[in-house]
Amino acid sequence: MKIAMACDKKGSLKSEIAEHFGQAENFLVYDTNLDKFIIEKNPEFLGKQELPPDFLHRLGVNTVITFGLGPRAYEKFRGYKIKMYKAIEKNISENIEALQKNKLHQLSKEDIF
Repeated sequence: MKIAMACDKKGSLKSEIAEHFGQAENFLVYDTNLDKFIIEKNPEFLGKQELPPDFLHRLGVNTVITFGLGPRAYEKFRGYKIKMYKAIEKNISENIEALQKNKLHQLSKEDIF
């Protein structure tokens, strides 16, 4: 499974998840099969025309952990069948662990703004 989370500046597993998904500088993409992660620049932050859901889908991401999404991103992720989970106020590593222990909830309508 490939899990994506938005993060600012230099991302690491100890980083906090960024508050604003689409405006974050970077995405940390964690591959549970390889137990490794990569940091990718958010194309929207760089001023490119590719939207984050399209970019992350192209990277093979199948799960996103975030505090919330806009309606357009939410619908795009749904269209790609990418699961969306509500982040907790912990670092990236702790959110991954919570997801693997089934302790994160899927995003609800209240998380769409």
